[in-house]
Amino acid sequence: MAGPKMSVLGEAVRLVAAGSTAAFELSALGFKRSDIDVHIMSPSKRPLSARLMEEGGGMFRIEFTPSEVGSHLVEVSLAGEKLAAGPLVAKVYNSSLIRVTEVGSGVVGQPCQFRARLGEGQLEISINEGEVPNHVQVVGGGRCLVSFTPEQTKPHLIDIKFNGETVAGCPFVCAVSDTSRVSLTLRNLELVPVDEVARFHMAVDGSGSAELAVSVRGPTAELPVKVTGNVHAGFTAEFTPRDVGAHSITVEYNGHPVSGTPFVAKAYDAKRVLVGPLPQGAVGKTLQFMVDASEAGEGNLEITISARGHNIPTQVHPQGNARFAVSFVPIEPTDHVISINFNKEPVPGSPFLARVAGDSPHHITVSGPSLSSAAVGKTSYFTMNNVGGSVEDIEVNVEGRNSPYRMRRY
Repeated sequence: MAGPKMSVLGEAVRLVAAGSTAAFELSALGFKRSDIDVHIMSPSKRPLSARLMEEGGGMFRIEFTPSEVGSHLVEVSLAGEKLAAGPLVAKVYNSSLIRVTEVGSGVVGQPCQFRARLGEGQLEISINEGEVPNHVQVVGGGRCLVSFTPEQTKPHLIDIKFNGETVAGCPFVCAVSDTSRVSLTLRNLELVPVDEVARFHMAVDGSGSAELAVSVRGPTAELPVKVTGNVHAGFTAEFTPRDVGAHSITVEYNGHPVSGTPFVAKAYDAKRVLVGPLPQGAVGKTLQFMVDASEAGEGNLEITISARGHNIPTQVHPQGNARFAVSFVPIEPTDHVISINFNKEPVPGSPFLARVAGDSPHHITVSGPSLSSAAVGKTSYFTMNNVGGSVEDIEVNVEGRNSPYRMRRY
């Protein structure tokens, strides 16, 4: 870099540590010290004093001691004429002001990140003596984001230099765990009943320390969890849902979430399924009743209706908010059995009976072993189905050698 009568020896832009001497050398043959003017402006626009020394042979040296971090502009004039290429620049840094944050722990195969707050200068980062590659992203404001991906389960040592100076606190240590060592058995917890113990198994592959932390968060509060076992046999976690709804299960290994968690278990309560009112009717006429599972939680509702052991077609009509209208057409003048299960558990009162009568007296059916034969001196019985009216309306006559017989109606 040169002007018509003066030149700068070395770089015109230099890195300088705060509190140390910044120096520039000039060549100005045929001129005296009094011919040279030097003005220095700090980043905060404050002028700084400079020392100008004549070293003989047309050589001059400018020195000053900056304390403020940032770019300092050095304007040099020779006999009233400025350097043609513009001012000299001293970029001042302070490595003691560099802050490295968020160096936590990591997981094998997953990116780790930490942040550094810097000034102007050259940043050098070495992880495990250069074995682990890293990437630096400048995010503005003198800050950068450093990321790397550990591939081994061992402490990762992070060394940082700024403009050749080691940053205070080095080496920083990032502890690395391998969460793939932990396997969970959670599929049986997709649907769990309230007020019953739910449990799952956790296996840890290999030896060494294993710090497992299990938490379960219900719809209203965190639940107590009991963990038993050891590294060799595995661990079992138990908890008891108290409320219907989603329960979030989180398992951490050495402070990091294990793959597959958080896992959501859905708690239900079959006892909160409401049925009714139960229908009564006649053969060939549609009967309907309601099933309300809105307070029972998530799950599967199974409804079957049968007559004399044979299932009959059933229509289920969603009414919204887990409420259903169930209808069927009776095919026989007999009690129809209504079985309702929620997540394979019978709801309260199941199985129910729907009374079905025929549309005429001819549909009355009589059955029982005593219709064909009966033992002497012992009570005999038979049953009648599809009887309209009340017990008082029934008239039964039994004739034999010693009739009449006494009849009891039930």
